[in-house]
Amino acid sequence: DPMDYRTGSSSASASASSHPSGSPAPNSATDLSRGTSGPARASNLLNACRVIPPNDNENKPLWRYVELMEKTGKGQGGNVRFRCRLCGNIMHGSYSRVKAHLLKVGSNGVAPCPKVTIDVLSQLHDEMARAAAVAERNLPKDIPLPAEGASRGKRRAVSAIESSFNSDTRSNLDALIARMFYTAGIPFNVARNPYFRKAFMFACNNALGGYSPPSYNKLRTTLLVQEKTHVERLLNPLKSTWPVKGVSIVSDGWSDAQRRPLLNFLAVTEDGPMFLRAINTEGEIKRKEYIAEKMIAVIEDVGPKNVVQVITDNAANCRAAGLIVEQRYSHIFWTPCVVHTLNLALKNICAAKSSSGDAYEEFQWITEVAADSSFIKNFIMNHSMRLSMFNEFSKLKFLAIVDTRFASTIVMLKRFRAIKESLILMVVSEKWNSY
Repeated sequence: DPMDYRTGSSSASASASSHPSGSPAPNSATDLSRGTSGPARASNLLNACRVIPPNDNENKPLWRYVELMEKTGKGQGGNVRFRCRLCGNIMHGSYSRVKAHLLKVGSNGVAPCPKVTIDVLSQLHDEMARAAAVAERNLPKDIPLPAEGASRGKRRAVSAIESSFNSDTRSNLDALIARMFYTAGIPFNVARNPYFRKAFMFACNNALGGYSPPSYNKLRTTLLVQEKTHVERLLNPLKSTWPVKGVSIVSDGWSDAQRRPLLNFLAVTEDGPMFLRAINTEGEIKRKEYIAEKMIAVIEDVGPKNVVQVITDNAANCRAAGLIVEQRYSHIFWTPCVVHTLNLALKNICAAKSSSGDAYEEFQWITEVAADSSFIKNFIMNHSMRLSMFNEFSKLKFLAIVDTRFASTIVMLKRFRAIKESLILMVVSEKWNSY
């Protein structure tokens, strides 16, 4: 008669005891252990006893090996009466007692499970480790900055009764915060910024008496360096994928609010883009050598082995710079921007400016419609009286699209279709005729 690998008793006696709640443990060790090793037998046992409840918590996988019978804790307490699916013993307590029972942890007021062998215990520890890894990955990716002089205490919950006290003080604080918004012209959307609320909640919950907000110089020096380090740490997981998935270096030219010419570089993978740097090219002639020099510096920072291609627009100097990069790195390709390429192609087709005469005369109407729409928009927008009349007849506004946006003409024509009826009503109105 084969011995039960869990209890040391015979298989006949083991088969006589059934598992509770309709989920019986294996009746015969022979069924589970025949021709298998110790870890395999342990895996078979756990698979037979594991039941995933409807409200399964991935962070607490050991609940799957007990049967919840009734709740014994008061209010929102976590104590329950449970039955072990492995040994059938009935106990009560919280999840800590479930762990103590199944993991054979002493000094918790609960007896260890006699059915848990060394192999079973090892696999239970593996399940706990996997659950901890999943929980860590699901944590918010918010690395706290080091706080100066801040005490590390638990966040204290404020009851409704407590919040009713000091109402005058709270009103004064609200007024000061509002005055800061009004005097500095800060957009009201800043109040929805989670860090705006976190800052005040952190100060209140930690009782920072005598705390003074950071000064102008501290914001632009020390704290700025700390935040840069914070962002770089957040981007480390994205950087770690570069050697595996490859990187595309994307470059484009822009102008900031002060009309300074900027040349920016981004690293793009299938996991997302990452801003690398922006270079102020004021006073520089954007020759192919200059652009190629900046590209090569970025490639060296990212790692030449990680870079697959560089993407720029179709300007002659950018193309020539891309060819210089290709000559230096045989595995890196220059690729023109697809959107810019299509924009140039459509512009050549629709502008009817072919050197061979009227080769694209069939598309001349597109240019005429776009020009007429632009004229009507400017005619209305550039005069206050005409714009006032238009606003009376239309709830929609003319869209002001920047010149660098390739789709500006299409967006403008779509808006004209939406306001067509309003424009007709405006020009046939008495107010327009009298004007």
